[in-house]
Amino acid sequence: MLERKISMSKPFIELITCESGDWNVLRVNLGESFNHAGHSIPDFVWVKLIKLLGFDIEKKEISDEDMENGNY
Repeated sequence: MLERKISMSKPFIELITCESGDWNVLRVNLGESFNHAGHSIPDFVWVKLIKLLGFDIEKKEISDEDMENGNY
């Protein structure tokens, strides 16, 4: 059995799934509650988590054509 060390500098992040893949839970121990459960984990939840961890995120929207051609 592995021991887990939880500290404020390295939060413990759990991604819990089930065999069928029908449900996911994303849970973080950061001294404040961060919990998402559902059939999928949408991008905005991951962005919220990354911001909570102290990272800046720049969101850009480009055309479908630029995306298909790798112009990003």
